[in-house]
Amino acid sequence: MKKLSIMLMSVMFSILLLAACGGSDTPSIPQDDPNIIEDENPPLAADPTPPENIDPIPPIDIASVPVAYYRIDWNDDMDGSLIIKSAQELEKFFEDLKEANYNELNEDLTKRFTGGQYNDSFFADNYLVLITVSENSGSNRHAVSDISVEDNQLDINIDRELPDMGTADMAGWLIIIELGNIYPADKTNVIFTDVPVGE
Repeated sequence: MKKLSIMLMSVMFSILLLAACGGSDTPSIPQDDPNIIEDENPPLAADPTPPENIDPIPPIDIASVPVAYYRIDWNDDMDGSLIIKSAQELEKFFEDLKEANYNELNEDLTKRFTGGQYNDSFFADNYLVLITVSENSGSNRHAVSDISVEDNQLDINIDRELPDMGTADMAGWLIIIELGNIYPADKTNVIFTDVPVGE
């Protein structure tokens, strides 16, 4: 009986000991590993938003570009080009043009500039290129043959049509080109090419 009591006590002691120490399934407390070095500069996460695709500027179809040609008074040093992007800028140009032409402008040209065609609504989506040209003969004519845009510059090619027999009078010309804002530009490069034409 005494032996049985001792054995029972031994078994109970063993059970209590196992319960106090826990089983092999008890998770171990993580310890700092001296062999692991944390990266103080972790790699940056990739930007989830890719850069916007920039559409290339489409080529300019010269056949679809409105161009008008008006004869004006000849003046010294009148050759030049100007980009107009607002009705206010156009009004200033028109006032200067009238003064240079003694307030005697072509009726159709005057109507074009003052008839509301080039209003704020027009300039919301478009702009104008105005080119003034001086000629030593009133017989010379012009034709815009090509327009391209790169790095905010318009390259404008104009054929200067020269007849075999010209008149000796001096002449000025105003060329008006309408372009959409899809062709962004703030400067121009105008190239003239002489093109002989028969009578």
